[in-house]
Amino acid sequence: MHQPLVSIIIPVYNSAKYLAETIQSALNQSWQNIELIVVNNGSTDNSLAIAESFESEKIKIFSQANKGASGARNRGLQEAKGDYIQFLDADDLLSPDKIEKQMMQLSENADLLSICPTIHFNNNDTLIDKVPNAFESTYYYDSKAPFEFLLKLYGAENNRGAMIPIHSWLTPAHLITKAGCWDESLNINDDGEFFCRVVLASGGIVVANDTFCYYRKHTQSLSLSAGRGIKALESEYKAISLINSHLSNFRQDNRIALVTARGLMSLLLKTYPEYKQLSATIAGHLKLIKVKPQPLPIGGWMIETIKKTLGWKTARTLQYYRQKGLFSSKK
Repeated sequence: MHQPLVSIIIPVYNSAKYLAETIQSALNQSWQNIELIVVNNGSTDNSLAIAESFESEKIKIFSQANKGASGARNRGLQEAKGDYIQFLDADDLLSPDKIEKQMMQLSENADLLSICPTIHFNNNDTLIDKVPNAFESTYYYDSKAPFEFLLKLYGAENNRGAMIPIHSWLTPAHLITKAGCWDESLNINDDGEFFCRVVLASGGIVVANDTFCYYRKHTQSLSLSAGRGIKALESEYKAISLINSHLSNFRQDNRIALVTARGLMSLLLKTYPEYKQLSATIAGHLKLIKVKPQPLPIGGWMIETIKKTLGWKTARTLQYYRQKGLFSSKK
């Protein structure tokens, strides 16, 4: 049977610690007709040398100045020859049968997207013992209604949403042509904005439940704006605004305001009080939407009690300054 070509695009920036393992997981795919496109995005460590050690007829290495992950993925799309696209970040992994299982679903459904369950792991985890998160798995389901799928993913039901990492998806290349390339002005939630467009351009989603992708976890802190600077937070704000526009242009629905308000409130909690100008902009946007977002948790029982009695701004301020080390709870 003819096997369509699948292009696996791996953007690389200073990923020497994990890159060999990631490339090997791509090479181990049971689906044989693949090409690996590794885009070295201005790395200053030995990532390029590691990538070049794998170079072969199937593995193509390209280097460019750092244009962000989206710029590297766009370069990969320019070089890709495949009928299907598998994005894979340089620290994540695929099950050996991941692409094969998904191709079996897509071979006769050219307008569908396939996703597979995600296993989150830390560096020292034994992957064979890990299973997908049960709550997150409720957002992975077959759907011929892309708009409804996205609204649920963004938290339109019960104020709770989830994420689908980029390497869970297997995407027909023609849907990316239809939806457009990655927005290179974004460096946070660029995948959310991109796949919003791709999902809306598709005929639906199917789930390959008997295979997995593996998402490497890196610890982040809410109180320090998740370790991200102002540019990243501005990117997240722009992505939320763009997703709102994509959904509204596709269909008018009151629930769009609900999920947008939820996203903005989550971002407001990250930006306040450190970035007051951006916080004020987000708060102004929330007022324009005229939808009061439901409360989102910001910490443990103590900070949640403070939030309920004194308001979220006071709770966030106390949380922020405590974790910045400007005061301590110890005598």
